[in-house]
Amino acid sequence: MRHVIVVCTLVASAMLAVGCNFIDSTEHVCAGVGYYAVHVTVSDIYGRPQALGAAVTLYDGSYVEVDSSPVGAAEFYAAEERGGRTYDIKVTKPWYTDVWVRGVHAPGGGCVTDAGDATVTVPVQLKLTAGAPRIRSLHLVPDRITMDRPPYNFYTFAFTPVIDADYGVSTAVAWRLTGDTSSVSFDPLSGTLTYKCLPQSGYLTVRATSRVDTTLFDTAQVAVQGHPASTSDPPCASP
Repeated sequence: MRHVIVVCTLVASAMLAVGCNFIDSTEHVCAGVGYYAVHVTVSDIYGRPQALGAAVTLYDGSYVEVDSSPVGAAEFYAAEERGGRTYDIKVTKPWYTDVWVRGVHAPGGGCVTDAGDATVTVPVQLKLTAGAPRIRSLHLVPDRITMDRPPYNFYTFAFTPVIDADYGVSTAVAWRLTGDTSSVSFDPLSGTLTYKCLPQSGYLTVRATSRVDTTLFDTAQVAVQGHPASTSDPPCASP
């Protein structure tokens, strides 16, 4: 889930504010598509994705947008339906030097009918600060799933630990499962979960901890769909 903080100064008397977009009551409604005007990719000097744990801040006059929830491990999408503007972009991440990219002009604006033509991509490369530790962060991807029986998704699943560490440093993790543990089978060596069909639903937390630095860990949430006997949902005992 993306978490975006938007700060705007709204100066309009005869206009309706929707988010930070203004719609004049005399305008025709745009039958266009939703889009993000800015696409930021974040990597290190070795080309490894570094968006997890980073934050992207966009500035456009009095408009400020902070996004700390990337899409996957490598990219952010920002400035929703705010094309046709020019942004200064700041990217920050613990143990890395801040990066500014100024004067980024986003296409779009007005009524956009093709989202692919309304987004500017901004590649950002981060460099470690002096004295950064050899292992710096651990994130589980994705941060939550729902497990269910076939033909639904995630009958068997293992979260991916994304560890930012120097080359040669072990990325091994220790897995732990808490919550309604009877809802799944769990392999503590690989972190693999296997769905169990039960009448009641279950909720669990998976935790991965670095074996090199036990202060580094992350958790992910698991919802396990139950199947009680009913006329519309075959119970678990049914084939």
